[in-house]
Amino acid sequence: MNPVTTRPKPTFLLATLLVQFFAFGLTEPSPAQNPGTQHRTMQSGQQKREYLLHIPQGYQKDQKELLALVIMLHGRSSNGQRAASRYYGWTELADKERFIAAFPTALGSPTSWKGAWPGQPTQDSQFLSELIDLLLQQLPIDKNQVFMTGHSSGGFMSFSFAVTHSNQVAAIAPVAGLLIGTQRPVLPISVISFHGMADDIVPYAQKGSSRNGMLTAQESVRFFARHNSCNGPVRSDINLDKVHIDTWSNGKDSTQVQLYSIENGNHGWPRESYHSVSATQIIWQFFKAHPRPTPDQD
Repeated sequence: MNPVTTRPKPTFLLATLLVQFFAFGLTEPSPAQNPGTQHRTMQSGQQKREYLLHIPQGYQKDQKELLALVIMLHGRSSNGQRAASRYYGWTELADKERFIAAFPTALGSPTSWKGAWPGQPTQDSQFLSELIDLLLQQLPIDKNQVFMTGHSSGGFMSFSFAVTHSNQVAAIAPVAGLLIGTQRPVLPISVISFHGMADDIVPYAQKGSSRNGMLTAQESVRFFARHNSCNGPVRSDINLDKVHIDTWSNGKDSTQVQLYSIENGNHGWPRESYHSVSATQIIWQFFKAHPRPTPDQD
C-alpha cells in the first residue's frame, strides 16, 4: 500500500516563508556605505526625519579604522543641504581629514531647532540622540570622537545638547549661539565658541528675554569652564588684534573651553580674512585635540 502524502496547505507555506524571511533579517537592505554625500531619512517618534550623511573619499565599508563623527546643525529657516554646502566647508574638510559628517534638518516652518532648555526632551533632542546611536551602529565611528557644531539656531541647540547629552558628545562648537538656563551637564565637555561682537541678530553682550535666562557669549562659555573646573582665562589677540581668544584649560578629563570674539563680526559663519578666522578649520583642530578620554587614559 502506498503511503499517503499530504501537501502542505498554502497558508502553512506562507507562514513558513514569513518566519524564514524575518529570521534571516531579510527586511530592508542596509543603507549604502559609499563615499560621498547621501540623503537619508529615519523614524524618530512619530516623525520622519531627514539628514545628509557625508562619508569621506577613500572610505572602505570593511575598514577597521574608526573615524570621528561631526554633526553640523543649520541655522533658522535653513536645512541640512545648506549646512553641507561650500559656504561652511565641512564636506570638503571631511574628505581631506577623513571623518564622517552628518547634516540633520530641524522641524518647523521656518525650520528651527528646539532645545531641551528646561531639561525636558524635545523632538529635536530625541532625534539627534537617536541619530548618533544609529550612525554608531551602521558605521565604524569612534564613540569617543563624536562632536557637534552649529550656526545660530544650531549653535543654541549645540549648547542645549551638551547640557542634556554630555555622554554622547565629547566637544561642541557653537557659532552665533548662546546658552539658556544653568542646568549642568553630567560629564565634563570641551567647548569652542565663536561670536561676532557686532552680531545684531544674536547680540554678543546683551542678555535675551528668555523665560529660562539667556546668557551672554562670555557667560555661556564661562558656565562650561566652571563646570569643567578649568583654569583661566588667558587672552590672546590675533589678526590685527581684531580677534580675541579667551582660553580656559586643564579641566576635568583634559577639557578646554575657548571663546573667539570677533570685532565687527556679524551673524555669519566666520571665514578666513585679515579681521576674522576660518571657524571650520579651527573647530576641527579643536575637535581632534579633545576626544572623550578612554578609561585607560583617565
